[in-house]
Amino acid sequence: MRIGISDYELMNPEVADGLEIIEVPIVDARSEDISEFALIVESNPEEFQVPIVPWPVSGRRPLDPETGICAGTTEGWFSSEWSEGRLVGKNEAVAGEYVIGFAVEGNESLPKAVDLWHMNHHPDGGQLFYSTDQVPFIIPVIPVGEEPEIDKAKAIYCDGTFGICLLPGVWHEGVFPISGSARFFTRQGRVHGRVSVDFGKEFDCLLRVPLKNPFD
Repeated sequence: MRIGISDYELMNPEVADGLEIIEVPIVDARSEDISEFALIVESNPEEFQVPIVPWPVSGRRPLDPETGICAGTTEGWFSSEWSEGRLVGKNEAVAGEYVIGFAVEGNESLPKAVDLWHMNHHPDGGQLFYSTDQVPFIIPVIPVGEEPEIDKAKAIYCDGTFGICLLPGVWHEGVFPISGSARFFTRQGRVHGRVSVDFGKEFDCLLRVPLKNPFD
């Protein structure tokens, strides 16, 4: 039986040697259809309404109208910082801290790619990322589904002039700046349900995401 990944494990992942490396293709959010994964946010991010999913119920009786979504959203800064070859994400909105990847080639503060060991999705709502400094970034995603379909993984590229709001249930990892460390405005469901996958332990692989703009 699979079990969830604890906060301790997210900061101290056990990654075996010799795992298969799967290259993730980059898609440009401006020129390709990303509607399966996310919304483009060109308005004021502080006014953008992140979608919230009504709380699930069991049995035959439905939720009463306007209930199941009352927790609303929470917001804050999401920082992505390189430290000793690890990309560490810190999400102030939910007081979370995670190792979201490992440096590949280049130097430890400006690698050419990142190897991704983990993804999660939020069944209670979407998640917005917006660079107030217009820093280009990449977000790795897999379509909504009970199990992550690795062969459908994409890396969404944003040039930093707009935001990306992931849809509820989309598998994803934190935001990857392509030029070192950076921070981003984030907003997500206050309930903060999180469902995770460990690619190494479950699929004997890591997902490799290039840190570059391939569209220049």
